[in-house]
Amino acid sequence: MKPAFIVFAALLIFTGCAIMRSSAIGDAKYIPRDLDECFVQLEALLEPDDIEEIRSGTEDDMINYHLGLGMRIRNNWGLWEGSRLAKWFNARGVTHPDHMSGIILSSFWRHLNQQPINLEEQIGAEEERD
Repeated sequence: MKPAFIVFAALLIFTGCAIMRSSAIGDAKYIPRDLDECFVQLEALLEPDDIEEIRSGTEDDMINYHLGLGMRIRNNWGLWEGSRLAKWFNARGVTHPDHMSGIILSSFWRHLNQQPINLEEQIGAEEERD
């Protein structure tokens, strides 16, 4: 492996993990029912400084949270196990947990920045990446 790749990978992991200083999502038993409930849960579980960091970044920066916060969302909200949130996404044609968490993260950024969610557009973009 090239040193630059190792540094980049470490940076992605650090950034994603640092935003979850508390283990709130890891300890949470509640699984959101839909995207709106995801926002409520993330706002309750994340530290105010973390929310501000997300809000003040760009939507493209949300990829930096895929391995940290995104992984916790996938694992603890049952996206791999067919939870009610996974079923909500399945009903909209989203079947892979990575895509689900990507949409949650991008939508959360849009929510914080009072931007339209445009769920159908996001679903189409995830399908194009495959």
